Amino acid sequence: MIKRLIFLFLVILTGCSNPPAPKDSNVRRTSPVKPRASTVKPAANHWAISSYSPKEGETEGRKFVRLVTEGSFSDSTQTNSHLYAEVLVDKQNAGIFLHKQKKSNPVETFHGPVQIKMTNSSGQELLMTSTRNWNKSGGILIERNNNDYSQFRIFLLQNKGTVTVEIKDPGTKIYNFSINTDGFSDSFTRL
Repeated sequence: MIKRLIFLFLVILTGCSNPPAPKDSNVRRTSPVKPRASTVKPAANHWAISSYSPKEGETEGRKFVRLVTEGSFSDSTQTNSHLYAEVLVDKQNAGIFLHKQKKSNPVETFHGPVQIKMTNSSGQELLMTSTRNWNKSGGILIERNNNDYSQFRIFLLQNKGTVTVEIKDPGTKIYNFSINTDGFSDSFTRL
């Protein structure tokens, strides 16, 4: 009986002293399905294409591109208050609509010439003066006389990235906002 216990003891001892063979972790398993090519998503274009209401007898209204952005304004009572700005450009006109505090507030109306200064990332400036409202509700019309509209459109077409805009009215009001020009060229050529 002792021989059997010694034999059993040796079997257990030899079995425990030999660790199991390690698993081969370097084995790569290939999938029969090829991985999909990654799709490159185009950058978001902030310039939306819309159209005016059609005039009588027309089936479709004139098209324009529009950018909505935010900024700040200051006047004699407030400093760096919130501003919503809309920029509209069509083949004939351009306009800037400024809303103080909330987007739902009425568009600012100006009763004298406003100075518009646009500066791109490399420091180039475009200076314009507008004496006209977009319509009787307000807004700023970038006028065709003095080539302001052409200069404005070309400035947006030639720049990439952010253009800062500063608008001063004859009083003490100053409006500041930025225009992202990325996508403007693509949207404008589709008008």
